[in-house]
Amino acid sequence: MTLYLLPGVGCDHRLFCRLDLAGLDVKVLEWPPFPKGCTLAQLAGEMHHLVDASKPHILGGVSMGGMVAQELALLTKPEKVILISTWTGPIEFPRYARLAKSLGLARLIGGFTMRATWPLKMILGQRDKATDELLYGMAVKQTGAKIRHGVEAVLNWKGTRWKGPMVRIQGNKDHVTPLRFPVDHVVKGGRHIMVLAHPSEVSDAIRAAMAS
Repeated sequence: MTLYLLPGVGCDHRLFCRLDLAGLDVKVLEWPPFPKGCTLAQLAGEMHHLVDASKPHILGGVSMGGMVAQELALLTKPEKVILISTWTGPIEFPRYARLAKSLGLARLIGGFTMRATWPLKMILGQRDKATDELLYGMAVKQTGAKIRHGVEAVLNWKGTRWKGPMVRIQGNKDHVTPLRFPVDHVVKGGRHIMVLAHPSEVSDAIRAAMAS
């Protein structure tokens, strides 16, 4: 069984570098370009060919990656979808996300603002210097414009249409996607970057999700 993982917006394969998934067949999908006005469904369509849908597989994703995984599932028909630190639709959006959408705040994201406001991004969770440098390096490589287009696509998402099995892994200290909905695995102390900050707990949850 192959597990295809999708990173969050502003991230790449390095987001999963601390997970211990040895013995599993894991493939991390890299993001295609994010054109202005793109939708999560369109991104899933661009990534469709990266998944061997002829064989049993599972899709998993973190944050925006989990949302795209739900769109991709409509095309590849996985055994299940594993959602990590993510939403299934606008009904789960916290107040700040609704406000950001109504005010169009995502358009302010750019290369300069990304760099200038980086010290303020503790909303993602407390982290050590190595983790901060890793997150910043991924964000710079993805570019401010790409992150802006990705965030806009998230805020304009209508919600999941996937009716198949889903397993949800969520941290109880996540301020980006607050735990206000039923989940299957709760990572105590887990914030939005728990894939990096709590890799052991997240790895165990992923293994349990695949085995269930």
